[in-house]
Parts: sequence; C-alpha cells; structure tokens
Amino acid sequence: MISSLLLPLLIQSATPFGSPIDPVLRPSVTKPEAPSKSQSPKQKTPGDIRFDQCVDQAADDPGKGLLAANKWQIEGGQYLARNCLGFAYAELENWAKAIPEFVQSAEGAEAAGDDRAAIFWSQAGNAALAGGDHALALQYLGAALEQDTLDGLLKGEVHLDMARVYVALDQYDEARKQFALVHEIVPEDPLGWLLSATLARRMGDLALAKSDIAKAAKLVATDPAIALEAGNIAYEAGDVVNAKSNWEQAVKFGPESPSAKAATRYLAQMVTSVEE
Repeated sequence: MISSLLLPLLIQSATPFGSPIDPVLRPSVTKPEAPSKSQSPKQKTPGDIRFDQCVDQAADDPGKGLLAANKWQIEGGQYLARNCLGFAYAELENWAKAIPEFVQSAEGAEAAGDDRAAIFWSQAGNAALAGGDHALALQYLGAALEQDTLDGLLKGEVHLDMARVYVALDQYDEARKQFALVHEIVPEDPLGWLLSATLARRMGDLALAKSDIAKAAKLVATDPAIALEAGNIAYEAGDVVNAKSNWEQAVKFGPESPSAKAATRYLAQMVTSVEE
C-alpha cells in the first residue's frame, strides 16, 4: 500500500504558477492590420527598425543589448529605447531594473498614441509577477487590458499572468475566472490548460483537473510538465498505476527538466513507500 508521505509533496506541486515565467513578450510583435486593396502595408520607420534590431540583440546577448539600448537612449531613443533596455534586463532576470523601464516605455507609448503601449504594460506586469510584486503585477496587467488593443494570444497571455497572480495571492476563485477567459480566448494554449488543471487539483476538483490536463496533453503530447501534473492528479485520485505511468513519461519526455526531476523524486518515494 502506498504511504501518505508522498501527498505533501504533491500538495506543493512541481507545476509552478509563478516561476519560471514565460519569456517576456517580444515588444515588436503586434497584430498587423490587413491592408485593403487600395492600401499598401505600413512601412516601418527608422525607429521601428532600430527597435527591432535592439530587441533582437538583447535576446541574443543581453549584455550587448544593454549597451545598445543605453546608447540609443542617450541619442534620443525615448520610450522605444527604454523598452529595449527593459527587455535586456528581463532577459537577465533583473526584474527590479526591468520593471521601471517597461513602465516608462508604456507611459511614453501611451503619450505618443503608440498601440504598443498595451504590450509594454503587459511586459511590466509580467516582470512584476516574476519579481514577486503581485500588487504591481495586477496594476500593470490591468493597464494593458485597458488599452483595448490586444487580442488573440497576446490578450490571452495577459489573462494567464493575471491568473498566476491570483494563485500566488491564494485568490483561487478569481484565478479560475481568469483561466476561463484564457480558455475562451486561446483554447489552443496548453499552458493555460496545464495551470488550470493544477489549480483545480489544489481546490479538490479532480474531475475538472482530469478534464483540463487531458486537453493540455492533447495539444502537446510529449511535454514533461503536463505528464507530471497528469501523474499528480491520478495519484491524488487514488489511481496509483496511472500516476506511476505518467511520472515515468515525464522522465522520458524531458530527462533534464525540473518536471522530470520532480517525477523522479515521486517515483523514488513510491518505491520506498511500497518497501515499507
């Protein structure tokens, strides 16, 4: 018989809501408006081109990105240079410095009537979540939605981050509302289903947890985090056979991943419990 010693590990869960945070949204990615037959696609300005180059450099080499962004800021790059600077700090996971740069870039974009303001606010909120400042995260994510210019994946990611914040604040009912919006806006996002399944398990709604994790697995069949959570849910439902099978799959799908390491611990504990 399996010992109950494994249960506390599962309650904590190795499927995190707050870390690691998804990579900060690339600020240059906006949904293009489809031009009419009489219109030509909008041409990028020299500032837009330099912005894209700066962000690309920050993604490839954050240290060089910081130098490029600071140089551009000195030369008058204004809010676009600040956003690139924030992006470089975010790549370095220096959230304390990334957050104010994203905020100033968002404020500057708003003042300039730049539609990217919503993305910049979402970056500020994402960085605040990563840095553990949940109040600021909600404020900035709310500001992103207030711009009313996001849709599709970008809007879904904002609601996903808001769900993470509410989970961190132990406001599970609010988190579930946000997950419902994520599923409505981006039903093809496996992370949304994975995290909502984890929340449902924590709340004791195993039927919903099983349903959500099955949808995540259907979207990404070989993800170790999804397999790990499927095992967690099965174990908590008393299905030891499927718990073991899913944890073994987590190890197989990503041997070096945090999920695989957690699954390995659970499997080892399972063996120890049986021996006892």
